[in-house]
Amino acid sequence: MEVGICNVKSYHFEQDLLRSVRNTGFAVLTQHGIDEKLIKAAQFEWKKFFTQEQTRKNLFVNGNNVNMGYRGMGTETAVGSTVADLKEFYHWKPGEIIPEELQGVNETLYNQLSELGLLVLNVLQRYAHANYVEAAKGSPNTLFRTLYYPALKSLDTKDGAVRSAAHEDINYITLLVAASAPGLQVKDVAGNWHDVPHEKNSITLNIGDMLQLQSMGVFKSTTHRVVNPPDDTSDRISMPLFIHPHPETLLAENYTAGQFLKERIDQIYGKK
Repeated sequence: MEVGICNVKSYHFEQDLLRSVRNTGFAVLTQHGIDEKLIKAAQFEWKKFFTQEQTRKNLFVNGNNVNMGYRGMGTETAVGSTVADLKEFYHWKPGEIIPEELQGVNETLYNQLSELGLLVLNVLQRYAHANYVEAAKGSPNTLFRTLYYPALKSLDTKDGAVRSAAHEDINYITLLVAASAPGLQVKDVAGNWHDVPHEKNSITLNIGDMLQLQSMGVFKSTTHRVVNPPDDTSDRISMPLFIHPHPETLLAENYTAGQFLKERIDQIYGKK
């Protein structure tokens, strides 16, 4: 199983993209047009946020919406796992609260990734004879997530705990800005794990469960994880944009994207 590296500016981009996502559910995008300086600035500011005093981070916990704002270590467990992931994270979308020092850089990155996502969806919809762009453009459920995986030496870890346990994404597609360190792996149909290429200034794309359902399996959502590093001193910043369709979008007969999302959030955060 080999995740393809797809140059967005290449004449062969569309066929390279389709080959990789059809075979693996993933693709690594290069020459995507998002400035590396913007990505580095966002990583720098988010690391400053996550490594500050816990009392300030707690100011951004959203008591009204469990799927927005800051969430601390041990608050998310992948569906099917019994041990919480070794991460803390922040969910944001336009109109939601965010630290002032992150507002500008995060909004710019959100907008640029959203445009790249629509370009990708346009390729996929032509192949599937669907209309994914209209379903996703301006969706209120699309969100930007920043994850911080601290150095293992600073954590009291439980047996079997990893940075991000095996899971599939909920949404249409995910665009993951090249993380500050490798660690992302995908699972093939035989159950073997493979490293996703950690290309400099790349964007990793993967198919989510909503698109798999709506496309009736034309595009498949692949299980992936983030493994612990070989040392206990390195940390990691990861910044994915989860592109969702509008909540009223039908994924199957009498089953909307809004219903799907609520069910999965309830599973992740333990609601019955």
